[in-house]
Amino acid sequence: MQRRTFLCTLGVSCLSLCVPQITFAASKALVVYFSKTGEQYGVGVISKGNTAIVAEMIAKKTSADLSEITRVDDTYPKTYQALCDVAKDELTKKVRPKYSMSITDLSGYQTIFIGAPVWWGDWPMVMYSFFEQANLAGKMLIPFCTHEGSGLSEFDKKLAKACPKSRVGQGLAIVGRDAQKHSAKVDTALDGWLKKLAAQGVVF
Repeated sequence: MQRRTFLCTLGVSCLSLCVPQITFAASKALVVYFSKTGEQYGVGVISKGNTAIVAEMIAKKTSADLSEITRVDDTYPKTYQALCDVAKDELTKKVRPKYSMSITDLSGYQTIFIGAPVWWGDWPMVMYSFFEQANLAGKMLIPFCTHEGSGLSEFDKKLAKACPKSRVGQGLAIVGRDAQKHSAKVDTALDGWLKKLAAQGVVF
């Protein structure tokens, strides 16, 4: 994997000569995400999901591979309230939907970024299917989410509990409407987050 250099842009301009450079070491990283289109809170009807936008930005910045998780026989409603009702029912019943993803062999990845929207203060249940069925032992897992006010919702702690044989790094929460309408704000947040992860020894 090629080395890529990023500027620490958290709170300062990329053009500032005093901004230190952070170089990410060559590694095989993967970005895994679940995202939904259709009617979403705060942004209306969207053709690309909030989490998908953030996932693609992370993959571009880290030169990571990208893999979307989708529910097999996806019957999720396209309207917001109906989707909320289905998500709540899945959470209450602890449903484990069948899923598919474009990359199934994870053995070559050391670091995996994992993202999803916050549904009722938790990971979508299809993500637990992934956590429980994929071989994530020994890997560094980095959670991220999109939300409209709930923040990270302890995604990191819930991921650590679901994957006790993995290491879990510092997570990041991005407001969904920012993903859709304020890409520069998201870009700055991602750069600052990735800088912190690199300083903590996380290899991308």
